[in-house]
Order: sequence, then structure tokens, then C-alpha cells
Amino acid sequence: MMAPVLSSPYTDGRAVTTKDMKVISFSRIAEKDPREVARLLSAAENEGFFYLDLAGKESNGLWEKYMNCLSLMAQWFEKPTEEKAKFAYNSDTYGYKHLGAQAGPVENSKDGFETMRVAPTNIATSAAEPMPAAVTDNAELMADFINVSRFHVTTLLSAFSDAHELKGAARYENFHQDAAPSNSSLSFHRYPKCSTISTQNVGHNKHTDAGTLTVLFATQWGLQVQCPGKQGEEEWEWVRPMPGYAICNVGDSLRFLSSMKLRSIVHRVVPSADQEQGHRYSVGWFARPAHGTKFLDSEGRIIRSDEWFSQKFDVMRGTHAEQRGNTLLTGGMEDVAQRTKVEVSV
Repeated sequence: MMAPVLSSPYTDGRAVTTKDMKVISFSRIAEKDPREVARLLSAAENEGFFYLDLAGKESNGLWEKYMNCLSLMAQWFEKPTEEKAKFAYNSDTYGYKHLGAQAGPVENSKDGFETMRVAPTNIATSAAEPMPAAVTDNAELMADFINVSRFHVTTLLSAFSDAHELKGAARYENFHQDAAPSNSSLSFHRYPKCSTISTQNVGHNKHTDAGTLTVLFATQWGLQVQCPGKQGEEEWEWVRPMPGYAICNVGDSLRFLSSMKLRSIVHRVVPSADQEQGHRYSVGWFARPAHGTKFLDSEGRIIRSDEWFSQKFDVMRGTHAEQRGNTLLTGGMEDVAQRTKVEVSV
């Protein structure tokens, strides 16, 4: 179902400057290649974003698993809203999120995406709050996608732990045991077809991710990252979609666990030429620490990771004025002028 990647995110096809991001080979990280680990650490410390090359047997066909799962869920998203709403469980970890539930990137706008979140514990048909048949009838495929995504995250976290010379319980991967309760989830996002000048339901507001690492799959334009210190049109740079490569970013929790050594990055999604032609999809594995993990946050508090997660999502649902009142939305990565800026357009 994957269409060719458009040459530009703009409807007139004009040239665009894209974010210069390192390409990290997962195979070399799995082999503990010291030069590749050094490049990974540099990307996480200085940019917070990188492409992850999924070629090679070490990735266990992760890109193909993504494509197979997306094909199933894209069909499910075509169902009427009232049918999808049956799976809305008032959870930020599993179930359906409807269009416009959060603030959008423009002042007084709402977001322009809907989501089905799948938690590892909710795949089985016996779950108290079950998933749609598109998930439960394909439970083995979904579980495989989650498990291989987890393997990639664990491998990356282990590389960071080695680079930071962490031992025992202090190693980053030890805050992410599969059996430990957490808010980790697999999220399928659909941005419905719309005009790039739409101002009512617009993309995804600026934010940093609440968790540890995000492994994002997207073959369409829309993702932008903030460039600190730049103004106007130069403040945001496009991220070029690259089939066969995941887009990985450091989240707040890993930044806090690393005592701010690793960098999370402010990003957003805005309408592009892709959405003039059809729906935009992205899929992400959002790895988050085990409940009870403690760290010093951007507000200067010692807080549990699950508390940070809940508070952050509450802020994302708040008004733009409320979001400007603290550092939660962007994890302390913006200065006061950036954080309090009123966005009138994208």
C-alpha cells in the first residue's frame, strides 16, 4: 500500500531544506561496533533524533512487520467514527483517540489525527478492555511487531548504557523489563485527508515524547523538528521520510534518567501535500520506563515516570494558554520565549 515518497511536502513541489540527521546502522549497533556506538551517542547527545537503518538480518524484518500491521489498521480506520469510538477507553496507553482530542499546533486549533493505541497486555481477546478484531484476529502479528520493536529499543538502550559506563540496576535497559508494568504502547496514527491551509484540525502540536525512546515508521511528509535559536520559517525543519529506515528520538524519560546528557527534541506534525492526496499514516513504538521509575524532571521535581506521563498527556489536552504555563509539553527543551510564543500559522 506504500506510495512513492513525494519529492516535496509542498503542493507546488518546491525544493525544501530538510533536517540533517545521522543514519545509524542497527546491525552495527547490535554487533557493538565502537565507531557506530560513538555515532549513536553523538546523535542522541547533540540532536536527539536519528534515522535507524533496518537493513540486515539483525532487524528481524521489522520494516516488513510494520507494513503488514499498517495495512490491517488502515482498513480499520475506514470504519465509521461511532464504530471506532467503541474502543475509546479514556486511556493514553491503549484504545482509540478521536480527532481533535488535543490542542493543535496553531493557537485555538485542535489536533488533526486519530489514534489506535495497542498495549502489549491488551492484544489478547480475553483482555478486560479488548482491542478491535483487526488487532485480536492478528494477535500473533501484532505481538511479533511489538516484541521486535522492543528488541531494537533494548539494544539501543544497552549501547547508551555501555557508552555511559553504567552498571547493574543503573543501566537504562533495566528500567524497561518486559514483564514490568509500564505505559509502553504501539500507536497507529491516521491524519485524515485535508487541505494544507486547514486551520480547524491541524496536525500534531509541538512536543517532546514523554517516554524513553520512540521508534517511528512514516513514509509520508509531515514531521518537523524545531531548530533552537532560529526564527520564522527557519524555526522548523522538515524530516524527510525514508522507506526502510525508522525515525528514532530520545524522549523526556531517557533525558532525565541520563541526568540531561541525552537530548530530547521538540517536534510536531503539520499538513503536507500528502494529505491533499489522501490520508497520512504513521506508526510508533513508544517505549516508556517501568512504573515507579524515578527521576528529576524539567520542573525540578523528583517524580515517577508514570506520573510524568499522566501529567504530560493532561497538558497536551489542555489549552494553549495552559501549555505555556509550565515546561511539561516540551520537556524543558524550550527557553521561555519559545515556550510562551503564540503560533498563528504553520
